[in-house]
Amino acid sequence: MTDDSALYTGVDNEGVFGNEAKDEKTEQFMAEQRKQLAEITPKLQLILDMIESERELALGYIADYTDNTKDDPDIYRAEVKATARYRKYLEELKTKFTLALREAKRNDRK
Repeated sequence: MTDDSALYTGVDNEGVFGNEAKDEKTEQFMAEQRKQLAEITPKLQLILDMIESERELALGYIADYTDNTKDDPDIYRAEVKATARYRKYLEELKTKFTLALREAKRNDRK
């Protein structure tokens, strides 16, 4: 069976009557965007790994510090609150970069 849709609509693989073909400047811009995306994707993964490493290091430090201050309830409570806030901050930061990485990988496949 042949594709005769262009006969009825004027639209084919090249665009409407061939007038939607990308010019050289647009192709060059798109190629540059793909190149930048390919460079950014590994960097985003590296940032995610660094955030996870920072999270583990900070939580270990905070756990040790909290163990040393648990005799004073006010300091202990303040440290627990600070820990919770910092963990939340790191998780939100990691989520933002994870979403950016996912979007970059999705765009890289296009």
